[in-house]
Amino acid sequence: MTEIIWPSNTRDVINSIRGAIGRLVTFYLISASEPCTLCNRDPITNTSTDSFCPVCSGNFWIHTYSGVSISGHVTWGQAEQFNWATGGQFIDGDCRVQIENTVENITVLESAQWVSVDNRRMTVNKIIPRGVQDVNRILIDLVEQEKED
Repeated sequence: MTEIIWPSNTRDVINSIRGAIGRLVTFYLISASEPCTLCNRDPITNTSTDSFCPVCSGNFWIHTYSGVSISGHVTWGQAEQFNWATGGQFIDGDCRVQIENTVENITVLESAQWVSVDNRRMTVNKIIPRGVQDVNRILIDLVEQEKED
């Protein structure tokens, strides 16, 4: 039986390809949260007692976001294209981004509230670790929320 010998620089090769064809993707994280000054907090749900509050829209917390840009290989799919599963059809995602698997990138990805790709606001649908020998990249399936201005 033939033994497969993987090149020792697989991560470097993939990173150089991503550097050549990739572009910046911005992950938005909550950097600060302040309570609403107009309404009261429901201690059970940790939301506002007024679901129609004009300041916080019933969330009670007013968040400030900061963006972290990461270089990634972006591939756009077709929103109307369905995948088949045992239970029927499902939408896999509008966009797929491949980023390097690092502790910093995983931390950002796990904390991200939304992602901005090509001026489109996206939500993380699925995270897929990939790699040969060791996991050296992460595929992120994204679904579009709304267009940014």
